[in-house]
Amino acid sequence: MAITDMNRTVHSADEPSPGAPWQRMRQSPLTYLLSAAPWRAATYTGVTLILGWLTILVYIAIVLLPFVPAWANLLGKIERQRVRLLGLPEIGDPHRPVDGGLGMRIGVRLGEASTWREVVYTLVLAAVTPVLTLVLVLEGVVLGMFALAPMFVVQDMPIELGFWTVESTAEAWMLVPIAIPLLIITLYLWAGVAAATASIAIALLGPRQEELAARVEALESSRGVLVDSFEVERRRIERDLHDGPQQELVGAAMQLGEIAQMNDDPTVRTDVEAVQARVERALSSLRDTVRDIHPQVLEDHGVEAACAELGGPVVVHVSVGDGWTPGRRLSGPVERALYYTASEAVTNAVKHAAASTVTIHLAGADTVTMTVTDDGAGGADVSAGSGLAGLVERAEAVGAALTVDSPTGGPTVLHWCGPSSS
Repeated sequence: MAITDMNRTVHSADEPSPGAPWQRMRQSPLTYLLSAAPWRAATYTGVTLILGWLTILVYIAIVLLPFVPAWANLLGKIERQRVRLLGLPEIGDPHRPVDGGLGMRIGVRLGEASTWREVVYTLVLAAVTPVLTLVLVLEGVVLGMFALAPMFVVQDMPIELGFWTVESTAEAWMLVPIAIPLLIITLYLWAGVAAATASIAIALLGPRQEELAARVEALESSRGVLVDSFEVERRRIERDLHDGPQQELVGAAMQLGEIAQMNDDPTVRTDVEAVQARVERALSSLRDTVRDIHPQVLEDHGVEAACAELGGPVVVHVSVGDGWTPGRRLSGPVERALYYTASEAVTNAVKHAAASTVTIHLAGADTVTMTVTDDGAGGADVSAGSGLAGLVERAEAVGAALTVDSPTGGPTVLHWCGPSSS
């Protein structure tokens, strides 16, 4: 599933280019020439020639051949972005993420086939740039000669056209209309060069399917490390709260109770008991926070028992369906992801939807499903950057999918579907 999602956002070299410049050039000439496409293509081709001559300068004039892979890598990054000027999607990066020092990164990059495809691209660019420059310059000179023919004649610069020598202003003005079809040919020529260059870039610089798979694997691995680090940090915070502020509040509450018992002044006793009550409420709130950060019942008895303890101002019903046995245990990351999804859903139902009842339904064997439904006002929006977006990411981190259906007026339904182990 992750590979499919990545293919939606990056362009693979094994697939045709959507909205390719070739297709635009096949439009009717009037439609094409009145659009921005010819001028975008001309700009793209001009930049291509600049980068081509710069590559020649780097490889030959400065003799930096040992740095060919480094320059090719840099140019590849530029080219993958630059195709957007032609209305193409950005070409996906074929390189997998690499951590470590400079030496390690260089070693990994030199061992990747995508690096050497980038080198081939730069060599092709360097080889064709002089030829393209000569052709386009000659074509531009011919266009300029016809378009500016009267100016040349006025300056006593006759135009030689084989058997015809243009010397008078009247004859020169006869050449000017010819510049119009020449301009059209020029625009199509530059567009053709741009389309060909972009096609070569897509073919050589885009990721192959196996490279997409490697990138997905690396991303999922790093995401799993982040989730594990997050859980370790949760445990540390829970332990610090339990051993620090919670113990201090317990001691303070006990000491206040002793003071209240020892004092004979009713007014002072009343004040001390009021302070003690506040301390005990703070202690209760802290315990709830500690339980939410790292619920012990989740570790001891699993997600079903932990979900049953959710609630407070809202009634929570937990039910099970086909494939789910009471007391079932899942892998730690999946259990935690399921629990925090249910906990966040209950919290949102209370805070934002004014719900009175939440139902949590667990089912499935190898593929686990959890459906959380509340009777609140609905209107939750994942795209708004709320806590729900974080739950979607947490689900994806363990290979699951979380969908949210929350029409205005309710009910809100969260549906989880994923493997029983990450």
